Amino acid sequence: MREVIKGTVKFLHGDNMELLRQYKEDMKYKHFHVGIVDPPYGIGVGTMNLGTYNDDRDRRHQFEMGEWDNAVPTQEYWNLLWYCCRNLIIWGGNYFVSALGQVTDPLDPDKVVGIPNGRSFVVWDKGNYKLSFSDGELALTTFDKKAMILKRHKNTTLSMDDEEQIRRHPTQKPVYLYDYLHLNFVERNQRVLDTHGGSFSHAIAAYKNNVDLTIIDRQESYFENGLLAYDKQASKNRLLW
Repeated sequence: MREVIKGTVKFLHGDNMELLRQYKEDMKYKHFHVGIVDPPYGIGVGTMNLGTYNDDRDRRHQFEMGEWDNAVPTQEYWNLLWYCCRNLIIWGGNYFVSALGQVTDPLDPDKVVGIPNGRSFVVWDKGNYKLSFSDGELALTTFDKKAMILKRHKNTTLSMDDEEQIRRHPTQKPVYLYDYLHLNFVERNQRVLDTHGGSFSHAIAAYKNNVDLTIIDRQESYFENGLLAYDKQASKNRLLW
């Protein structure tokens, strides 16, 4: 497994299940304060045309489609994730309700307890209602906070930085979305885990917000493009590793 550390972000190129199993073996019980994850929804994004393009900017992408979205995570994934993390924010949580309810006690694998249903959930209203895919996305959480709705078009960014507009992943989420999660759910000096790095927009947000993030993806093209985007963002802010 390849490891690259830049600032407060640890990038890992490898299999997330191998990582989670190793954390369990190393007894990293609740080591991460927050797990912010965006797992595959099992809807076969690799076979989709991803809707209608609005302008030439949306056409500038450099990603592979692949078959990574052909299946949802296994039950073992959810059990291990809950072992490692104290709280969770799960994008597309509505796809995983059954599996979340079958999660076992981290210290007693024979006891089914389910992941606690937090009072808070996050809705990302994309403000883009004429496309063929979802008008918004739902993140379930384990936090006891108010429900939140973020209304913002998927192609807008906080800085309107050109690099943030280039798509590196077919289901890329914008940096501002992770900014929002960090602001509302992550406290200073807390450790955050992301098991599905994808475009690594989360890493760029972690750099901006000085968040201690461990992020992993197994597909080499996503990993390399994500590192490149992170480095470009950091160099524009004159950060020296």
